[in-house]
Amino acid sequence: MMDLFKKYPVAVILSVVFHLLLVAFFMFSADIFSEKKINPKPTVNVVKATVIDESKIKAEAEKLKNIENKKRLQEQARLNEIKKKRLAEEKRIADLKKQQELQKQKLAKQKADEAARQAKLKEKNLLAKKKAEAAEKKKQADEKKKRERLAREKAEKLKAAKEKAAKEKAAKEKAAKEKAAKEQAQREQALRELADQEEQEIRAQEAVASYTDLIRQKVERNWIQPPGDIAGLDCVVRVRLIPGGDVIDAQVIKSSGNALFDRSVERATRKAAPLPLPNDPKMFNFFRTLEFYFRPGD
Repeated sequence: MMDLFKKYPVAVILSVVFHLLLVAFFMFSADIFSEKKINPKPTVNVVKATVIDESKIKAEAEKLKNIENKKRLQEQARLNEIKKKRLAEEKRIADLKKQQELQKQKLAKQKADEAARQAKLKEKNLLAKKKAEAAEKKKQADEKKKRERLAREKAEKLKAAKEKAAKEKAAKEKAAKEKAAKEQAQREQALRELADQEEQEIRAQEAVASYTDLIRQKVERNWIQPPGDIAGLDCVVRVRLIPGGDVIDAQVIKSSGNALFDRSVERATRKAAPLPLPNDPKMFNFFRTLEFYFRPGD
């Protein structure tokens, strides 16, 4: 009984109160029914009081029952919560063990992978070392071949340079000799041409002097004396010719002082065309422009 009171104190107290009320109710009811005189009005009042007390008792009992149910439900909820927490804790512990196992497996795998990686790296380094040694040997061999090739090329270039220098020297000497010979030939040719030119000029001067007199004579034959006194008059005429002796211009460059006389000489010069010229075409350059002295009767 004490254990029950300790466990559910409120429920025990309510139960005791409820039973006491029931005992009081039955005792009060027995006293009322034992009376000999019954007054209608008081009887009604007693019934009403009894009804009220029963309703209160029922309400109190219902209240106690609700409280008990609530306590029971709360206790059940508490037990369910404890069970839920226990299951959650068991699940957490199981998950933790599983996670630890997975972590252990992961670490073991990482360790194995690291060992494999180290082994692979060691093998790779060994292969790289061998490859580097082979590459170094090949490099040294290639460098040796390159040095030998450069030495041969240098020797060949040196030989070619010497041969080229010798050829260039010979060519320069030959060119110098040819240039000297050509210059000598040019000098000799120039001297010959100069001599020919001088000779031609001398012949031209002789021809000009000779043909100038013939031209003057032919002009005089075609001259018509102008009116007036012309005694002692003379002039110098410049005439321009084309091949064949035709006159393209005749002009008195030193006047006689008599315009009629000068014009008559110019007309006679034009009229006398073609004027006599040498047969050699080379001599014509000396006859393109001629000057002759004109004085009637000379």
